[in-house]
Amino acid sequence: MRRAFSIPAFVTALAMAAGAATAPPSAPSPAGPVIQDPAEYKAYMLALNTGDPAAKAGAMEAFVARFPGSIVKIDALEQAMAAYQQANNAAKLEAVARRLLAIQPDAERPRAVEVALVRARATAASDPQASLALADQAAADALHGLAGLPAWLKADGVSDADAVRARDQMTAIFNGALGYRSLTHKDYVAAKPFYIAALKAEPDDLPNAYQLAIADLQSRPVDPAGFWWAARAYDLARAGKNGAAQTGIAAFARPSYHNYHGGDDGWDQIVAGAATLAAPPVGFTVAPAPTPAEIAVKAVADNDPKTMSFSDWEFVLALRDASPANRGAADRVWAAIEALQANNVKLKLEVKVIAATTNGFDAALTDEKPEGRPRGPARDARHAERKAAFARNLDLGRWSFDGLHAPTVPLHLRKRRANTLETNRTPRAVAESRCARLEIP
Repeated sequence: MRRAFSIPAFVTALAMAAGAATAPPSAPSPAGPVIQDPAEYKAYMLALNTGDPAAKAGAMEAFVARFPGSIVKIDALEQAMAAYQQANNAAKLEAVARRLLAIQPDAERPRAVEVALVRARATAASDPQASLALADQAAADALHGLAGLPAWLKADGVSDADAVRARDQMTAIFNGALGYRSLTHKDYVAAKPFYIAALKAEPDDLPNAYQLAIADLQSRPVDPAGFWWAARAYDLARAGKNGAAQTGIAAFARPSYHNYHGGDDGWDQIVAGAATLAAPPVGFTVAPAPTPAEIAVKAVADNDPKTMSFSDWEFVLALRDASPANRGAADRVWAAIEALQANNVKLKLEVKVIAATTNGFDAALTDEKPEGRPRGPARDARHAERKAAFARNLDLGRWSFDGLHAPTVPLHLRKRRANTLETNRTPRAVAESRCARLEIP
């Protein structure tokens, strides 16, 4: 889901917190830096009290340029970072974060701001190679930040609650960037634990929730938890009034759910439940769609085998060895066929004429009604276009037909070998791997 590059909300909070925590006192105080030069102090306070965010950021950068050795140089740059955030100037915000890291390589908040902005650029990039490069860059810096986070200490003037909040935000940023790097390289297994750690710290993070859903649903085998995370991301987009994100998430998640589950039932309940929880409930799962083998067993359980079409018999018999239940279903089908052929009675099966010559015609067994509608309980479980092998050179005198319609051919079916049907009289019909062939021996 590509989106326009903007400053993520958690970056906003970090940048603002940095600016709020670092304003020096206007009078000497043992708790903070004290500016001794009156001209320097006046210039700093003038910049600090500038009302317009863009102008304030520029004034702080100008102050640093005028007084490069100032005791409040770091404070001024953090104030500039917060002001550029307020002005929604992502490029300048990232540039100031880099300046701070050049001075203090282990500074956690500027690194978190930089990582988040680089990841946002990677997400928005239209060039796949550029996106990969940016994702790798963000991940490398995130590893540095994550390693230093245990030693991070709150700044003077920051409450314990705000410090916990800042640590959670940085934890989410660093882990999210590492997850995103793995996702872009299609290493879905590696991506998931990073996203889970990020969402544990920041449960309402929309990009991380949606990207975790992608990692889960692109994994093989599919992890059904991805449907919950997709629903969670959809709910977060709706709560944030982000219609474009809602549309994009729904376009990915709902068809994925339908294909995996075999229907849309249950999806709305998952979306409703994800709106009130921060993580999937214990034991959450989604039942997968039935396999062809399961469909074959159910078709025989729900229908009298005598009433099933030829192609349904073929479908069930071809899956005889899939499981003990399939063997039982195949035995029931064959018993029904033998009962229908008691006393050497021939079954009358429709064939579809494909082409005709003066000496014969080409035909294929069909399970379609004359009007072309499919029939048979297992028909929907198979590919819509079945390849049918043709019968060659059948005597036109045996069966009359008008054009290329579907004549009825009397055949007697018997077992040939595993998963195979054939006749013991001319012509012979062989049903194997869901294809049919009529031929003269």
